[in-house]
Amino acid sequence: MNENLKVGIITKNVNFKDFLFTFYAPTTLALLPISKVEYFIEKQHTNKELQNLFKALYLGESISFNLREKLSTLGISHLVALSGLHLGIISGVLYFLLLPFYSIFHKFFPYRNRLFDVGIIVLIVEFLYLYYTNFPPSLIRAFLLELVIFIYAVRLKEVVSLEVLLVSVGLAFLIFDFKVFNIGYFLSVAGVYYIYLFFKYFKANFLNTIILSFYLYLVMFVVSHYFFAYFNYYQFFSPIVSLIFSIFYPLLAILHLLGIGGIFDNILLDYFSLGKEFIEVKISFFVFMAFLIASILAYFQKRFFYFLNLFALGIMIFSIGG
Repeated sequence: MNENLKVGIITKNVNFKDFLFTFYAPTTLALLPISKVEYFIEKQHTNKELQNLFKALYLGESISFNLREKLSTLGISHLVALSGLHLGIISGVLYFLLLPFYSIFHKFFPYRNRLFDVGIIVLIVEFLYLYYTNFPPSLIRAFLLELVIFIYAVRLKEVVSLEVLLVSVGLAFLIFDFKVFNIGYFLSVAGVYYIYLFFKYFKANFLNTIILSFYLYLVMFVVSHYFFAYFNYYQFFSPIVSLIFSIFYPLLAILHLLGIGGIFDNILLDYFSLGKEFIEVKISFFVFMAFLIASILAYFQKRFFYFLNLFALGIMIFSIGG
């Protein structure tokens, strides 16, 4: 469970005809030793679930079924699977750290655009991170979106637009082909779309960023619970947990680098224990399709945007109450 294996297929006695139809071949199987980075993370936690959690958070490893079930019940599974949220936090931290250092050298070539240069450095670092985590599809798709946004920003074009999302989806399709048609990708695209929809009608400021977390939970409740029925009343705290996570993620990375990443283990275990109990909520196909249509209409008129939120609230109340 959650270990890396090396599998070899011995094809010495397989001819071309067998290959085209059916063949049997012996295999070799070996358990690979964990890397020094994995061991460094593991030794800071005594609990197996927390070892799994932090290796998933920073190295992109898969999550065990029991932990995934708890995270899904608490409505925070999107915080653990490496995605655009994590790349966004990494970008923000890197910009914050690199800009002061770049300013020291900027005086020698003041004609350079510092945001462009630092942006290139950030993209290179993120690409190396993708390489290290073995290019998980969710991170590649997020990286493509970030790259498209960067290109649009450099060309002084509107970055919060449906065009940016469609271009990144098109690129993802060219790279992954029909592999993009899965639930995880649909949920990530839907999440980005609803973020764009929000900032289409409201300015980006501190207060609206706080409101965004609660709005996202409301609209994504319908989309995510159509596919995943688990619900726990502690899910209502997930917008607050999502806000805390933007600070928690880089903070825990620093603590792990210092070798003291297990400071919050007891708090995390207590929180995860809340996800043991759940009920099932069901959203019908017709209600889901009506919600998607309302989501599209909301892009064209603000009154449909308000209707979308009321519709989502009604679905939430009815599905939980039912």
